[in-house]
Amino acid sequence: MKRFTSYLLACMVGAFGLYGCGGAEEAAMEEAATEEMAMDVAMINVEVSSISEEFANINTNATSDQLMEAGFAADGWISVTHNEQTLVMPMVTDYGDVAEGAWLARIDEESGTLQIAINGGNAATDIGAAVGDMLHVMAADAPEMEEGEMGEGEMGEGEGEMEEGEMEEGEMGEGEMGEGEGEMEEGEMDAEGADEGGSDASMGGEEEATTQPAP
Repeated sequence: MKRFTSYLLACMVGAFGLYGCGGAEEAAMEEAATEEMAMDVAMINVEVSSISEEFANINTNATSDQLMEAGFAADGWISVTHNEQTLVMPMVTDYGDVAEGAWLARIDEESGTLQIAINGGNAATDIGAAVGDMLHVMAADAPEMEEGEMGEGEMGEGEGEMEEGEMEEGEMGEGEMGEGEGEMEEGEMDAEGADEGGSDASMGGEEEATTQPAP
């Protein structure tokens, strides 16, 4: 009996050990997969070095070389996370490259570092950023355009083309009718001229007949 009990305990310990090893292996595999995915996506943590006085632009300590080494594209899109608030914006050259009120990221000409701004707005004030705050920057995909706006634009163009086509057909019809009418009028005038000529000839014949002397 004691041997049987010892055998059961050994089996139970072995089973728990195998389960524990399997769980540890699965956790290690998931962690490795997460790290591999992170390597494929460009990301970097940057610090807010200063805030512009006039427009409250967010200036960071990340240089253009550091961004390129991390895998960021000079004309791509990025997401910036500050205090659990994430914003997606394009990398541009000038503030005017985006619409007024839109977020943008650019390399400042003077410092050569990453700057986060709003065209015509105050970026730091809007998200509550301050000097020393950390920003998590990742590469992002460009947002898709709204299907409703694209559909309206396409329908508008199609309607415009149809209206132009209808107008051209209408103009052609009018032109053809005008030419036909003109030809008919010329034909009628020729016919009238022929009738007048015939009547004149007959009248002249009658006059000659009356003036001839009697035999």
